Amino acid sequence: MSLLFLVRHGQASFNAEDYDQLSARGMEQARQLGLYWVGLKLNFDFVYVGPRRRHRQTLDAVGAAYREHGLNLPEAVVLPELDEHFGYDVLTRSLPGLMKSNPAIREMKEKLHKDSDTLQRDYLRLFQKVTRLWVRGELDLSDLEAWHEFRDRVQRGLAKLTEAAGSKKKVAAFTSGGPVAAAMGFALNLDDEKTLELSWMVRNAAYAEFLFSRGRFSPVTFNALPHLTDPHLLTFI
Repeated sequence: MSLLFLVRHGQASFNAEDYDQLSARGMEQARQLGLYWVGLKLNFDFVYVGPRRRHRQTLDAVGAAYREHGLNLPEAVVLPELDEHFGYDVLTRSLPGLMKSNPAIREMKEKLHKDSDTLQRDYLRLFQKVTRLWVRGELDLSDLEAWHEFRDRVQRGLAKLTEAAGSKKKVAAFTSGGPVAAAMGFALNLDDEKTLELSWMVRNAAYAEFLFSRGRFSPVTFNALPHLTDPHLLTFI
């Protein structure tokens, strides 16, 4: 059996012009993950990283912690299949029409204020409401990758990295919350909505572990955060 550690990126830059980069808190979350793994003397045979900057920055912070202790990670292979789903695009493109046709969504959108103390919570509620409609097929966005296509894409990526690893190997992969949930959904045979709901639960810099071999892909842990003992570092977005 081999073991896969699937890591969600550290906190990105919510409410900034460029979301796709780690915040200072996100960098520290990733650094703490690296230090924790170093303490466990955890050596990897293969490392994969998704295509986004936040994925790479999380990997780089973990790698820096390894180098501080005279250790190195294997050279990372970029795996495009580990990219996040198109939920943000779904929200921004469908929101104008939904505000006209859906009173509940209009009310939720009108509550969003950039400087509000509840901005993250209110945004997440709106995001969840709209993406649930998308997953149910109630939004006409045929030019975007559909939810089931996203899940298929992640499964193809998992097949690539597990087949390349062989037996008795340790693999780390750095990605986003959606692919982590998709992997867990695949392992547990969850339906589309349950997998979507699971994606909302994945914390920043948390990891899931999966045992795998030919014909087997089994979950061991989900949303693991033993490296983040400071409550200030526990975040969702």
